[in-house]
Amino acid sequence: MKVRALRSSHMPLVPVVLIAGLLCAAAIASQLVQAPTASAHAKYTSSTPAANSTVTQAPSVVTVHFGEAVNPAGSGLTVYDTRGKVVSTSAGTVNTSDPKTMTVPMTGDDSESYLVVWHTVSLDDGDPAVGAFIFNVGKTAKPGDSGGSTTSPGAAATTNTASGTPGWVVALVGIAGLLIGGAGTLVLAGRRR
Repeated sequence: MKVRALRSSHMPLVPVVLIAGLLCAAAIASQLVQAPTASAHAKYTSSTPAANSTVTQAPSVVTVHFGEAVNPAGSGLTVYDTRGKVVSTSAGTVNTSDPKTMTVPMTGDDSESYLVVWHTVSLDDGDPAVGAFIFNVGKTAKPGDSGGSTTSPGAAATTNTASGTPGWVVALVGIAGLLIGGAGTLVLAGRRR
């Protein structure tokens, strides 16, 4: 008799464990998807010239757009030629009418490629970010992918994505949550027998 009472008391736990596993997976996936907004950085979104593009002549100004408003204190743009010489003619400045945009004047010097290095401090939360991209100068202009290589402190260089979290990571976490919930259900069902 005591065994039957024990079995019936564990039976309601099977759906509870399954539901708890699903809720845990949903909570983790939701945190991963929302992580970029919670710890957002003023990262590269686009530029003129575009990252990895080829233009027919070196521009006199490089314009970079970021995903968040940029704090002028602690943010900057610098342009280098292929020999590592600084070709930007003054410090990068934040556009007062659009704080998500920075510009820097430059003088081209027959280099075939230019490296634009940026560092920002988010005006919203003070988080720093750094990154770089190149553009080329050639006879035939080719549009770039405008992805822009971005690097935050302690992170490897990656191409910006819209959400900041790869879809496969969210799917993997969801599947792991389902497996944990299913395993918990099987363990409790096995104890019931």
